[in-house]
Amino acid sequence: MLFVKKVQFLFVILFLVSFCSFGQDGYLRLDNQKKIVYTDVATLEKSKDVLFQNAQKWVVKTFGNYENAVASENKQSGKLVLKSYTPLSSPSFEYLRYTMTVDCEDNKYRVTINEVEGISKSQSVTPLGKKQNDEILEKEILLKTESGRKKKSIAEESLNQAKTDNDQINQAMYSLLASLKLVMSADSDL
Repeated sequence: MLFVKKVQFLFVILFLVSFCSFGQDGYLRLDNQKKIVYTDVATLEKSKDVLFQNAQKWVVKTFGNYENAVASENKQSGKLVLKSYTPLSSPSFEYLRYTMTVDCEDNKYRVTINEVEGISKSQSVTPLGKKQNDEILEKEILLKTESGRKKKSIAEESLNQAKTDNDQINQAMYSLLASLKLVMSADSDL
């Protein structure tokens, strides 16, 4: 039993490390419509009901108040939709607001995080997606073409801040996916 727990823990750590290494390029993950999206699909030998219950337990463990985090749930279809916030330590944003959908089936679940918005310290809300990636590209080009030392330093600082923002967003979203995976694959009560 201890061996199985260690293997599960190692699996989740490897999952998180692989996602975090992808997310360290300063770009947000976008779908075909150029909207921000994070997904995970896992195959586990568990019934839809057990997976759904595990997802519910994860919500309570992660967010504390189930009713505040869950926007809708349908036990028959195995679908749980959350609208919640996650704290963030980035230069531009204090929190992320997002929609997370968990679809449970027998022996499988799929989770999607989308509609991600950054909330700054001044409480302004910024929809996140293609615009942030385009800004990184523009700042990289500006840095390469800038010849003045002072302007180049300012351009580099601006680029690093934008990449840090995006990397922190990626890390926060992948951490959510990894913590859900850990709970969903657990063999015992939480």
